[in-house]
Amino acid sequence: MHIFLRLLAYLKPYRATFIFSLCLVGLVSALELLKPWPLKMAVDQIIGRQPLVVYGHDISFGAIATGMQLAIVLGLLLFTHITTGLVQLLNNYLTIRIGQNMVQDFRCELFDHLQRQSLLFHQQRPTGDLIYRLMGDTYAVQTLLMNGIFTSLTSSALLVGMLIILLQLDPELTLYAVGVAPLLFLVISRVSKRIGNLSTESCTIESQLYSTVEQIFSSISLVQAFAREDKERTRFVTESQTSFDRKLSLYSLQTIYGWLVNSLTAAGTALVLYVGVRHVLEGALTTGELLVFIAYLAALYSPVNSLSDTVANVRSSLSRAQRVMDILDTDQSVKELPHAKPLQIAKGEVSYKNVYFGYNPERPVLEGVNFTCPGGSMVAVVGQTGAGKTSLVSLLLRFFDPQHGAITIDGQDLKAVTLKSLREQIAVVLQDTQLFPMSIRENIAYGRKNATLDEVVHAAKLANAHDFIVALPQGYDSVLAEKGGNLSGGQRQRISIARAFLKDAPVIILDEPTSALDTETEALIMEGMERLIKHRTTFVIAHRLSMMKRADLILVIKERKIIEAGTFEELLAKGGEFARLHDMQYSKKPLRPELQIIAGQRS
Repeated sequence: MHIFLRLLAYLKPYRATFIFSLCLVGLVSALELLKPWPLKMAVDQIIGRQPLVVYGHDISFGAIATGMQLAIVLGLLLFTHITTGLVQLLNNYLTIRIGQNMVQDFRCELFDHLQRQSLLFHQQRPTGDLIYRLMGDTYAVQTLLMNGIFTSLTSSALLVGMLIILLQLDPELTLYAVGVAPLLFLVISRVSKRIGNLSTESCTIESQLYSTVEQIFSSISLVQAFAREDKERTRFVTESQTSFDRKLSLYSLQTIYGWLVNSLTAAGTALVLYVGVRHVLEGALTTGELLVFIAYLAALYSPVNSLSDTVANVRSSLSRAQRVMDILDTDQSVKELPHAKPLQIAKGEVSYKNVYFGYNPERPVLEGVNFTCPGGSMVAVVGQTGAGKTSLVSLLLRFFDPQHGAITIDGQDLKAVTLKSLREQIAVVLQDTQLFPMSIRENIAYGRKNATLDEVVHAAKLANAHDFIVALPQGYDSVLAEKGGNLSGGQRQRISIARAFLKDAPVIILDEPTSALDTETEALIMEGMERLIKHRTTFVIAHRLSMMKRADLILVIKERKIIEAGTFEELLAKGGEFARLHDMQYSKKPLRPELQIIAGQRS
């Protein structure tokens, strides 16, 4: 019920249309109740020459010609069926439109929520699972509306109306007709819960399959390089078969469920037909009234059957909605204070003051980090893999918040400024360049959507990217493949640098942008980066110590702490950790004995 009420909140913006649709439901129910009566009039009044009794008053058709009587009956028959169809058509359109709008609202809320979550949240959740919840499970709100609310209301209105009329026609026969209802509801209560559980399991397994497919194809180069196609196919087939098996169990249970309901309704119909024929023979019922009774009975069991299906559909919808609500109720976003102000950067001085951080607070990654980077200077962050270099600069972007301490830019605590203003004033160039399958111009202008073509070209020239771009068939309008796969690594990196140029941010973060490039390409990129970082506060993460020579401040991280800080010459002269890392990279030390043996065997 809690999930049901939360989903109903998405109906609020469309309550006027919803109320109008409810009125249409009432009209449809009334028209459905009229449908059998033209048949009764044809049998009793035209064929049987009996007067029509309306609220105790006899209305004789004898004064009307038979042909006219038949025309009236046929007119009523056509009117009820055509009008019912038109009203249902309008009602279906309105309910579908309401349902689609609710799905859109539900989906957008989930999408916005996912975008607000921290990187840690996305690192912990399989991407395929999130996509399935976003694109598949959000339809639960429409299913709830169309197969839940409206079906329940329509079926309930029909049931009440039919029972009132049937009781007036033959109370005893009505009791026989509803005698199977307790058995129907027993079946509903026993089976629907199991259907809901199977539906939840099926959705969970299907989302896991989405995650597996996303993992395989996002790493297809690795799969092919290690000839793992057969192994990955086996994994996919196994998980896909598990998904199909669970769906088959669900469909089988739903089929059995429908068979049980149909069997019970057939038994009720047979009982009513037996007793009804006897009442006609005894004169308690007319033939036309029995036909009305049988017609109502078929329509009576149809709403009961619909209600039974509705219970199963609602169970399934609520199970899928629960999966969406689980994400909405999980909030690992970086919080923005209500009174946060836009960041104002004048000098670009960055300070870390006694910063402690860990993805798990009980296992810190950084401890007691203290340093100040003057505005316009370059800070190099050095350390072994896993030392915490990326974590340190991620805190500057507020991808995460430290558990203790403060980070300031020009004296402004990052927790006290808006996230948008902070990230708008920081440009990032990553080692693994992120490009989108759209034009080169759009990729470069990703940080400034209103940039002119001249501004894009100027940024590309500064990044040494203009020449190779204009050499492409469509130039700046050339559409990139997924992740920029139709460009070389150096070309992708230069587009990334051009993007940073165009953003024109006062703070730059460079995450090992040349580590995987050849010497010539690296020289081109380094030339572009020299222009980029000029007069800007720059943080560089690098394994190549040659990049550190021009740094104003080098931070050496080891065992979660900054153990050394200074210029390139100062740290070399000190002979500490930095000097050791430098010697390891540039000194030609002999291999360890065991490695010499392996090398000799290979030669």
